Amino acid sequence: DTPKVLASSSKTKASSAGLAEKARLPTLGRNEPAASRASGDARAPLTTRRPLSGAGRQSPAGAKAAVPCPPVYLELAYIPGATSAQKVDEDFFRRIRSQCYVISGEDHIKEGVMRGILDALLSGKQHWASDSQVTLIPTFDSQAMHEWYLETLERQRELGVTVLGSTSTVAMQDESFPACKVEF
Repeated sequence: DTPKVLASSSKTKASSAGLAEKARLPTLGRNEPAASRASGDARAPLTTRRPLSGAGRQSPAGAKAAVPCPPVYLELAYIPGATSAQKVDEDFFRRIRSQCYVISGEDHIKEGVMRGILDALLSGKQHWASDSQVTLIPTFDSQAMHEWYLETLERQRELGVTVLGSTSTVAMQDESFPACKVEF
């Protein structure tokens, strides 16, 4: 009875901001073997060295140093569930920027952290370009999500966040079932 997410790839008019926000595969460096470049292997080398700046090491005070990294842009992302849902915060949405987020998993852990995840989406989204639109696709019905939706509706509109109903249906071949069609 949980809605499914269908993604299709139809040609649509892309905004200039959308084109700039597409994720790109890393390119191989000049020192990579010619065989890797000739075979079309676009993966980053495993032997890439990190700068010895101490990033990621424990500081004397025991706190981790913040490592600045550019955001990743996606068309569709699933918000982590189960015990990983507890780690979804504002920083997650600052770094993982998606046109559509699917929030699934009707479990007691996610229900307990639902409000925090949804507030983190709005907090993280405020750091994006103002013309970026986001669609949140829940696959289940939640009292916490209903309350959040009603309490933050004006802020959602300001930030360009659209929440689809969890009771969305799609009709295909004379049959209707719970799902959501997403086109890119």
